[in-house]
Amino acid sequence: MIRCSKPTLRLHLSENSPNRNWRTSGFTIIELLIVVAILLVLTTFTIVAIDFTFQSERIGAGARQVQSMISGARDRAIRYRKPIGVRFLVDQDPDNGRMVSSMVYVGATDYWREGHITLKRPDFNNDGTADSDSVLFVEGDPQTRWNKLRLRGFLGIYEDFDGDGVLDPGEDINANGILDRETPRIKIPGDKNGTWYRVKTHWLGNTRPGFGHLTNSLELVREFRDPGTTPPSEVIAFEGTGHNTYLLELPPRVLPDAEPVLLPDEVVIDLDASVIPVEWRPPGGGYTVACSSRMDLMFSPRGTVTGSAAGLGVLHFYLGLRQDVQNCMIAPGPGPRPAVNGSGQPRVPSDALFNALPNSPPVGDRALVTLFASTGRVASYPIAPEDQFINFGGSAGSAGSDGYLDDPFVYAELGENISQ
Repeated sequence: MIRCSKPTLRLHLSENSPNRNWRTSGFTIIELLIVVAILLVLTTFTIVAIDFTFQSERIGAGARQVQSMISGARDRAIRYRKPIGVRFLVDQDPDNGRMVSSMVYVGATDYWREGHITLKRPDFNNDGTADSDSVLFVEGDPQTRWNKLRLRGFLGIYEDFDGDGVLDPGEDINANGILDRETPRIKIPGDKNGTWYRVKTHWLGNTRPGFGHLTNSLELVREFRDPGTTPPSEVIAFEGTGHNTYLLELPPRVLPDAEPVLLPDEVVIDLDASVIPVEWRPPGGGYTVACSSRMDLMFSPRGTVTGSAAGLGVLHFYLGLRQDVQNCMIAPGPGPRPAVNGSGQPRVPSDALFNALPNSPPVGDRALVTLFASTGRVASYPIAPEDQFINFGGSAGSAGSDGYLDDPFVYAELGENISQ
C-alpha cells in the first residue's frame, strides 16, 4: 500500500517583504484621540443643528395648535348653533402669570334668575343711613342662592377688595397666589328693558365682623342707570318693589367631552406681547401681576367673535419659547414692558427677536396667530422684525433703534387687507 502525504503550503517572507511586520501594524494613541475629537465636534454641531430645528418646529407646531383650537371652536359653534369658545389657561406662576401653555373648549351656560332682588345704597357701618358712595348693591333673597353658585365655581372670584390692583394680605381667597378679578354680569331688570352691569362677588358668604348684612349681596362695578326714587340718605334705593327681577350671566363652562390641550414643550403664548382684550390683562394696565384666570374667546352660532374680544377687531397671539419670553420681561427701551404705541398695541421689545448687538442672530423663534373678529378667520403670519424708531403718531422718530419692534403685526394686517 502506498501512502501519500498531504501537500503543505509554506509561505516564506523575505526581509524586504512589505508584509513582514503585519502583526505589529495599527493606530497610535494620538491618531485615535484625533479621530475621537473630530467625532465629538461633528456630534456637537449635529446636536446643536437638530436642537435649533426642533425649537423652530415646536414654535410652528404651537402656532398650528392654537390656530386649530380657535378654528375648532368656531366650527363647533356653527355646527351646534350655540356659543362655544376656547379658554386660555394662564400658567399658575406667582412670578409670571402672563403666559399660556394650555387651552380647553368651553360652552355658554344658561342665565340664573331664581328669587328676587332689592337695590340698596351702600351702608358699610350698618347704621341705617346710606353712605356717600353712589354705587348700588344688589341684595338677593334666600331663593337666589348666589353663595351656593359661588361655592360651586359658577361665579367668578373677585379678590381686589380695596381696588388697588395689588394682592394684599387677606385678599387671596383661593390661595393661588394670584389676584383674581373675575366679574360676572347681571341684567336689571331681567327683561328686554334691562341693562347689563358687571358685579363684584367678594361679599357673598363673607364672615367679616360688621359686614354680615352684605353676605348675600353683589356690588355693581359702575353706577346704576336710575338714581332711585328715595332720598339719597335712605338705604333702600326704590320705593315699593322697584326693580326686583334679574338675569345673572353664568360664565362659560368646560365642555363635558373636552380635555385641556397642551402646547408643545416649553412653547407659550406671551400675553404681554399679544393684542388681547383689556379685561384679560392685569388691573390698571399693570404688568407686575397675573392676567385674568378666565380668558374665554367665544364664538356665536354665526361664527363671529362675541364679547369684549369682538371690540378689538383683530386679536394677535404672540408665541415663543418660555425661556426667551422670560429673558425679555425687562424691555431694552423706555417704560415697563410692554409699552403701548399710538394705536394702543403693545410695543414688543426688539430683544424678543434679536440680541442687542447689531447684526446678531435671533434670540429665539417666534410665531404669530391672528384672529379677525368680524369674520372669525384665523391664520398664522410671520413677525415683522423692523426697529427703525417709528413714531406711531404719524411722523418718523429720530434715526436709529429704540429697542422696540415698530409693528410686529404688520404682515398679518397686510395679509387680511389682501385677502379682502
